[in-house]
Amino acid sequence: MTTFFYTMQSKRSSVQIGCCRSSARRLLSALLLAVALCVVWAAPALAGEKLTTQTVLLHKQPAEMVFAGTVEAVKQATMSSQVSGQIVEINFDVNDFVNKGQVLLRIKGDQRLATLSLAQAGVEEAKAALAQANSELARSKQLYDKQMLTSAKMDAATAAQLAAQARLRAAQAQVAGASDVVADNVIRAPYSGYVLERFVQVGESATPGKAIFSGMSLDELRVLVAIPQTVAPLVRQRQQARILLPDGKGVLATQMTLFPYADKVAHTFAVRVAVPEGSKGLFPGMVVKVAFTVGEKEFLRIPVTAVVQRSEVSGLYVVDAEERIHFRRVLLGHRDDEGQIEVLAGVVAGERVALDPLKAGVALQAAGKGSH
Repeated sequence: MTTFFYTMQSKRSSVQIGCCRSSARRLLSALLLAVALCVVWAAPALAGEKLTTQTVLLHKQPAEMVFAGTVEAVKQATMSSQVSGQIVEINFDVNDFVNKGQVLLRIKGDQRLATLSLAQAGVEEAKAALAQANSELARSKQLYDKQMLTSAKMDAATAAQLAAQARLRAAQAQVAGASDVVADNVIRAPYSGYVLERFVQVGESATPGKAIFSGMSLDELRVLVAIPQTVAPLVRQRQQARILLPDGKGVLATQMTLFPYADKVAHTFAVRVAVPEGSKGLFPGMVVKVAFTVGEKEFLRIPVTAVVQRSEVSGLYVVDAEERIHFRRVLLGHRDDEGQIEVLAGVVAGERVALDPLKAGVALQAAGKGSH
């Protein structure tokens, strides 16, 4: 029994010594871990110093209000005949493109051609009569200078020459009038554009005032917009607008006309906004948005490359005054064509954001691992 008791005491002492050694070992590990945490906690400071950052600044830009409008052609017309006659030729149909000056159709006009020929013959006759009158006047002047002709006959020769000149001018005027009438037999395109409608067929009779073709040009476009009467004074004061194209880009309007009266039913003001030449993707009848400048607003803007997208969450890596890195959720707004994006919430002016989010994320992750 005594032997067994001493044996148990010996084992218990060994266990106590082992426990003491284990406690000392755990204490030493805790001290080493604390030292390591102190070292790793300084990692964000070192990483922050190496990161390229940009201070968030407050910018100003025009405040805009956006309204929808309808695109329409500036040049759009319906052509009609100026003379009567049978249509003998039609060269274009609906949706065909026509260059300026091309013949759309011809109207039969033999009688008008005959009238023109008669007037031209009258011009030739008047020219011959004027030539004879000039010769008679020259001979009369020679004889008058030699005192071989009376003053009465000299005056008669001068009057005959003046009458011949008048008859020539009258004949030329008749030719000009007949030429215009003959020209009305041919209907030409007043400008380059597309045929919208054709109202006649070959063989039909054209009459003055009867519609023949309607067309429009795509070279000059404008947008007709209706704006509330409360916004009209601001638009009239600023006189500036942007047309938002289908591809997302905005172009400045070259001209803007605000109607001086409101609609009696809707109480809105109509605005015509001219589309700049070369704008692509716009056609008459389309609905587009127009942004009117109504004031000025302040906003925060940062480079798009600094934004981190995690699923549906947008964020930034913010570096504070102690060079520590923080991930901050932000609410973003409009992105411009210069690679900048508006920040609506999440940061304030004066804060610094990391321009390299990948590098900032690695540094923040390393600091997080070291803090556990």
